[in-house]
Order: sequence, then C-alpha cells, then structure tokens
Amino acid sequence: MVRIWYIFLVFWLAGPAAAQDRVSHIGVLAFRGAETTLQDWTPLAEYLTRTVEGWRFEIEPVTLVSAPEEIKSGHLDFLVTNPGHYVALAAEFGLSPLATREKADGLMRFGTAIIARADSGITTLDDLRGKRVAAVSPDAFGGFQLGWHEFMSQGVDPFEDFDPLKFMGFPHDEIIRAVQRGDVDAGIIRGGLLEALAAEGRFDLSEFVVLHSNSQMDFPYMVSGQLVPEWPFTAVPGVEKSLRESVTLALLFTQSLQGTGLADKWSAPLSYEGVRALSAAYHARTKPQSLQIYFVGVFLALLSIFGFIRFRKPQIEKIVPETMPETDPQAAKTIALFERLTKREREVLALICHGSASKDIAEKLGVSLKTIEYHRSNLLQKTKAGTTAHLVQLATRFGYDLGDTLGK
Repeated sequence: MVRIWYIFLVFWLAGPAAAQDRVSHIGVLAFRGAETTLQDWTPLAEYLTRTVEGWRFEIEPVTLVSAPEEIKSGHLDFLVTNPGHYVALAAEFGLSPLATREKADGLMRFGTAIIARADSGITTLDDLRGKRVAAVSPDAFGGFQLGWHEFMSQGVDPFEDFDPLKFMGFPHDEIIRAVQRGDVDAGIIRGGLLEALAAEGRFDLSEFVVLHSNSQMDFPYMVSGQLVPEWPFTAVPGVEKSLRESVTLALLFTQSLQGTGLADKWSAPLSYEGVRALSAAYHARTKPQSLQIYFVGVFLALLSIFGFIRFRKPQIEKIVPETMPETDPQAAKTIALFERLTKREREVLALICHGSASKDIAEKLGVSLKTIEYHRSNLLQKTKAGTTAHLVQLATRFGYDLGDTLGK
C-alpha cells in the first residue's frame, strides 16, 4: 500500500514538470542577424513562458528563405515577421495574425529609408540612375519592396536603371556600412534603423541623407514615402486552439500589465490589405520581367556554350564588399570556413537557402534523405553556424546561397 502511494506521489509531482517541458518555437525574422534577434526577442519568450501555463517558449531566428522551410517542417508554432513577408506566407501557408507590434514609442507603423552619403551630391531618387544601389533581397519588404514602390512612383525602375542593383542579404546594418564605405552609392533599409544605430554610437547621423523623405505627422524617423503597419505576430496552422488563444491573450495583456520586462507592447491586429495590394503590384510587375530575364539568360548561356558570344555578368548581383575581409577579421574567418565546403555541400547549401526541404533536395540530387541530413550536419559543423537559420543568414550575406565560390 505504501508503495502504491509512493508511485502516485511521484506521478503527481512529475505532472507539472512534464507540462513545463512542452516547447513552442517562435520564428522571428532576423533582419539584423541571429545574435541581435535573440537578444531583442528573448524577453518576449520569457514573458510568454511566465504567462502561458504549461509551455516554454523559444525564439528561432529565421530568414526570408528559411522561414518557409521551418513552417513546412512543423518546427514553428508562431512567426513574427515584416508585413510583406507575412502576406506572402499567409497566401501559401494560411498564417493567422494574432496581434500587431506596438513599439516602445507607441508607433504601430513603419517605413523604408533610401539612404546615401551626405557628401555624395545625391539628393533625389532620379540621381541614382546608373548608380550602385544595395538592398537586402528581392523578397525583402522594408529592405526592398517598399523602396521599389517609391522609386517606381518617381519613374525610376530599380531593375532597369541601376548599375548595378546589388542584393546583400541580412543584416540591414551591412547595407549602411556599404554606403558609408562607398562600396555602393545608396541603400534601402528599414526606416528608423539609421537613427537607432546612430544612437548606439555606430556613426554620426549627419553622415547620411534620406532621399525622398516625406514629412509624416507624429512620426519621429526619416522615411522615404508611405508608412505601413508594424510586424504581426502570427500563428501557424495546426497550433492547438488553447495555445493560440492563451498566447493571444498574453500579447494583448501587455497593454495593461506592468513589469512585463518588454520594450514593446502588442495590440489587436491592424489591417494588412494595403500591404497585400502593394505586394501584388510588385509581383505583377516583376514576375513577367523575371521570366523574360530568365529565358534571355538561357538563350545567352546556350550561345556562349557554342562559342558565339561571351557571357556578360548580370545586372542584378550579390555583393561581397572587396574590403570586407581586410576590415572585418570575423568576416574573413567565416569566408574561409565556407571556402572549405565541397562542391556537393555547396549544392545542398544553395538549395537549403532557396527554401527546399531535405526530401526535395534528396529527390533533386538523386541521393537518399539520410545523405542530405548528413550534408546538413556537416554544413552546420564546418561553418560553425549552429542553426539552419544562421547558416542561411551567413550564406546569403557572403553570396554562397547561389552555390558560388567567392572570387571565382
């Protein structure tokens, strides 16, 4: 009889501990890098862990290309990302917005900033015709698509009028440094980041100018053009109802609770219909062009194979600043790690960066799923990335997401 009560007591005490072991992963778009993302968003995970009974929450930094893979694999329960990325993923995966971010200064909207050096002589968007312009990615919302919209409104086509248009990947900070160094003539970044980094002492704000800056009532940052709703906190389909509802209540309670330890609050979700319209206009304009560029590229490649012409470097390119290894020892070390990858590992890496799941990569390369998982493990170890999200971030930053070798 004593033994039975002992067993009952063990299970009774173990019950709450077991419940606490349930882990929920929150993906967060790492537009300033994985380390900064973990630093900025871990307090939210800790708040939800304290508030939502029986769950422990962890932050998972993701990129524009890794987020779909993380959703497909079932690894993420929630995703916090920019509104353009959200509407694209919502159409594909059916994400549900639970709340909209309210920054510490009370702002629930943001914009993009098209920046140039103050001593460059560049004062208008039209001045950038034929100039070098950097952005995050064609899929980046605040880091390109909002800027694209402002350029098009002024009769400037980023895909046609820049020489060249360069995509650098995350973090946005690197675009600011590229402009500061003179590697590019202008850059497209999230509005407010310039002021934030200047406040951290990274540089003097007077070094830069924000082009096409419109005065926005009650908005404290320099932006180029319109404002859009802040980032949504979204739920991935399949998340159990009780968890989704508990997280929603916890987010909305940040409006009234004191001592949450959070810099930002969360409010009822704003409408993202305007973002959907802008995103639709962008894709309607660029997809036909992208197909045209693709078929022309195939034609030119075939001609080059037969020796009729020499292939010309494309106008849209990835950027790895030539001065980076010399000025940034850590970058040089990272590049050296990536240069050690085998040809097959680079093929797998490129497909991972483009959002392909392991099963799809295995089918494409004609190998077993176990082999791809082996390559994935090697990639994480050889590059010292630690996580797939960080691996994709580094590969995108240094140009290895296309399977290229630096300098070749």
